[in-house]
Amino acid sequence: MKTHKRTRRLFAACYRCHSQKVKCSGEHPCRSCAQANKSDECRFPPRERKVTISEHYLRRLEADSKRLQTLLKNESSKEHRVEAATEHEPDSLSQEEHGIVNPLFETQKEWTRDKQTEPGFTGEASCIAFGDRLLQCTNIGPTPSSATLSQYLSTKTANHILDDNEYTLPDRAQAKLLIKVAWRFIGNDHHLFLKVSFVREIEAVYQKASKPTVLWLCKLWTLLALGELYTNRRKFNDTHIIPGTNYYLQALNMLHDIYEEASLLHVEVLILIAWYSNSLGRIRSAYSYSGIAMRLALSLGLHRSGSAPTTASAVELESRRRTWWMLYYFERMSASKLGLPITLRDEDIDVELPSMDGLTEEEQQEFADPAHMCANVKLARITGNILAEIYCLPRRANGMFVQRVHSILKQLRAWNDALPPELCVRECRTPRPVASLHMAYNECIMQTTRPILLHLFRRRCQGDDKDLSPESPTLSPITALLADSCVNAAITSCRIMEGLFIEGSIATFGYWEAQHIFSSSLILIISALLNPSVATSDLLQTSINILRTIRDHGNIPAVDYSERLALIQAGVSSGTGAWDANSSLGRDQHTDQVQQVSRTRNHDQPSSSEKLSVPSSGGHSLVADFGMNCPDTLAHPLMDTFLDENLSAWSSSMFTNDNAWRNLATEMEEHFLF
Repeated sequence: MKTHKRTRRLFAACYRCHSQKVKCSGEHPCRSCAQANKSDECRFPPRERKVTISEHYLRRLEADSKRLQTLLKNESSKEHRVEAATEHEPDSLSQEEHGIVNPLFETQKEWTRDKQTEPGFTGEASCIAFGDRLLQCTNIGPTPSSATLSQYLSTKTANHILDDNEYTLPDRAQAKLLIKVAWRFIGNDHHLFLKVSFVREIEAVYQKASKPTVLWLCKLWTLLALGELYTNRRKFNDTHIIPGTNYYLQALNMLHDIYEEASLLHVEVLILIAWYSNSLGRIRSAYSYSGIAMRLALSLGLHRSGSAPTTASAVELESRRRTWWMLYYFERMSASKLGLPITLRDEDIDVELPSMDGLTEEEQQEFADPAHMCANVKLARITGNILAEIYCLPRRANGMFVQRVHSILKQLRAWNDALPPELCVRECRTPRPVASLHMAYNECIMQTTRPILLHLFRRRCQGDDKDLSPESPTLSPITALLADSCVNAAITSCRIMEGLFIEGSIATFGYWEAQHIFSSSLILIISALLNPSVATSDLLQTSINILRTIRDHGNIPAVDYSERLALIQAGVSSGTGAWDANSSLGRDQHTDQVQQVSRTRNHDQPSSSEKLSVPSSGGHSLVADFGMNCPDTLAHPLMDTFLDENLSAWSSSMFTNDNAWRNLATEMEEHFLF
């Protein structure tokens, strides 16, 4: 018997029929409502139409929704903090005074801007911004953009499009190869470019589908310079030229005074030029370039959340954030190496950290995993705190040196504890970016604690009649622990560098490698004199030989650092001879100490048995095999007690009997702070 399928109803019942549970005809008005003279009450629920859309469009909508929810959540948390703060304020104001709020911090309307230029940013303290606010009180329409003066002498060079005869590109395959090398060495932990979009732009330029601007070509030249630098190979007959120098000079020749027309691309170019400048020994130039980039970034509002135009895509927003944080990292690290103040306070920054939130899977291909960059940023923040708290002006220290050391080390321990497993040092085959991260971490520990180690060394040099080795009973446990932490951080960094060298992952012409070796070697020299050991001496000798090797291969910063280390070794070896022979340090032990340092001193070349050659990075992955454990420098039970202790409740047993520890803070402020 043939069966018929039941006809599917294509409509919903009206509200009246649905409530009375009677059949509805579906017309308007339906028969039931018409018969009951209730035509005016016959209303139907809105019909939900099904629309077919692509999966890509759906994913984009979901990503946009997630991004907006994140922004709303951040805004609501800020409002909650403000409300919570005001609840505790004394209620001494009148009702009218309670209603007064600062109108300068209300949300501004989107300004109308010239689409050919990047939107500028003007802080609310400026008269221009105040004038705009005044105009908004009487004008409900959009306010013209006034981030800069409307009239100025324009050079018109930043966006100048070059003709084919104005530049010469290298071989296309060679260019793509060098770009990949640059990304391989520093692209995983720093934002260099959009991985997909920039390569697409390169293809378009080579295929003559588009013409580059001056700034875009500057960026390409600098990336090629970095790529050639990290190949660790010179060109044939270029015995005195650092790889990438020619590309670097081309970029500098094209870079003119275009600061009035600031752009994100301009900031990126200056960061890359600063990065390469370090490898040429131009560390003050690098600091200056990063300073200019910082000023331009501030003028664009990269440091502020919500300063980007509302028309910016999710990729553009994330690119702005990552460019800012790379500049933040580089500027603070450069200031730290030169011992100079930082440019911007953390209190003036509220832009979000790098993340993949709000990005589709396709858009995420433009960026590296943000975890490594976030770790770098947080470490750079602590570096800024070290400069501001440990190496501050003497009048600001106010006898709080010990407390400041305690605070910084506590921050460093929290940073290390929060690292995800993929960013922790492994016993073997640690990726180069992770190795670089932990050398910077140990550098922070050394910068924080080396004034204490220097204090002990100076007391020895001044003829103190007490044994100041870490095992000495006259030192408090905390004093010895902090000095040991400095030495252990140096040892760990040297072992990491040794592993990179063995694996062929060291940047032969890199600045940061030479700097880390120099910094760690200084600490090991002091350690070899205060507490001589064969292991320390051997590690110091290995580190200095690595520094000499990259010096002989053309590393410019290593030339200066090698000379300084040789001078320091010679000085301490001869200077320690003036120590009081009648002190608790016996003559035999003094001889051992001098030998420990002198055995690593060689002003020319290492002996034939000590000569090293730079392993080629070709065929090797960027990993370091340390061959030994590199434990956390701050992982010590006594250090845990020290960092968890309430400073106001320290027991007297933690100090030396002769008040040496209490006098330490005063001496630090008088001699080592600035």
